[in-house]
Amino acid sequence: MSEPYDLIVVGVGGMGASVVAHAAWRGLRVLGLEQYSLPHRRGSSHGITRILRLGLNEGGTYVPLVMRAVELWKELGGKAGRPMFYNCGSFDIAPPESPIFAGSVATCEQFHIAHEVLDARETHRRFPGITPDPEMLTVFQPGSGFVLSDASIEAHLNLALAAGAELHGHETIRGWESKGGCYHVETDRGRYEARALVVTTGAWASKLLPTVPVKPERQVLGWFQPHEPALFAPERLPTWIIDSPAHGHFYGLPIHTIPGFKLGKFVLGDVVDPGAPLLPPQPQDEEILRVFLRRYFPKADGPVMTLMSLFFENTPDRRFVIDELPGQPGVWLAVGFSGHGYKYTPAIGELMIDLVTTGKSAFDLTPFRAGRFGEG
Repeated sequence: MSEPYDLIVVGVGGMGASVVAHAAWRGLRVLGLEQYSLPHRRGSSHGITRILRLGLNEGGTYVPLVMRAVELWKELGGKAGRPMFYNCGSFDIAPPESPIFAGSVATCEQFHIAHEVLDARETHRRFPGITPDPEMLTVFQPGSGFVLSDASIEAHLNLALAAGAELHGHETIRGWESKGGCYHVETDRGRYEARALVVTTGAWASKLLPTVPVKPERQVLGWFQPHEPALFAPERLPTWIIDSPAHGHFYGLPIHTIPGFKLGKFVLGDVVDPGAPLLPPQPQDEEILRVFLRRYFPKADGPVMTLMSLFFENTPDRRFVIDELPGQPGVWLAVGFSGHGYKYTPAIGELMIDLVTTGKSAFDLTPFRAGRFGEG
């Protein structure tokens, strides 16, 4: 067997690609192992766009991480020769008593993030594509926007290869054992040694590590053809989240690249086997999106362009797991990003290499410890 790798990354989707790239940029000898193609469309990282908000209703824990991520998104765009972050702003729209509204305002105030609070009439006047309920308030954050998911995976992979990383697609990990100060990793194609491992397996986390409580759930996204497309361009409509008492929690983005106005509903869906084919979008999936669209975005209620089934992988509290695997020093977890983690991708890659090389991070990772769910 050849000289051990400094690091093996298990699972090379969005997070894994970032970890591999940051490892290679630091001069580590790194191997990325992915059971599907590089890139692929079987996980939760693929697609065109993802929302990036600065003042997060989830709380201030995430703000330093997203601020660093914005810097790194811009750096990645410079290295790749195309923007990865689009600064179109963001909306958090909800009744004033909603945790989404109150949490966003509190976080913006705590971290001095530029924002405005608009009533429903002013929101519609300035952004006529959207029609909030009369009692709803909007937190408008002009510094937010969206990032490119497929493009950033490709950029991280290509830049990692250029920096000397080794990447293996269509290679499934069988397990590992600690021996002689290294981890011996077995796959369906061979055996490798590494001084450290980073596990970024997304929806497959619990298949590989049954004690890690990450549950893959089916979600459906839709893209619809607006009657007035100009109202749904990034110049005219920010990314948005709406907490509707009548319809539930929806989110969406302006038109970019792929035809149509994108939206989805956040639901705690059925737990699925990530290795099995996902149930394709059903008529009732479209109808759930359509009912919401007619109420809040009536000028986007045109023909459906695309419907897509995909994974969210949720932890019980919807916070991430970023930690050393208990009892296995040098094995690090970055899983369970629960539908709101993609915006942090480049910052996760950077901090995981900090953990691998120094055991420390500049960020407070206490809320993301694996042990918070109990001994399992």
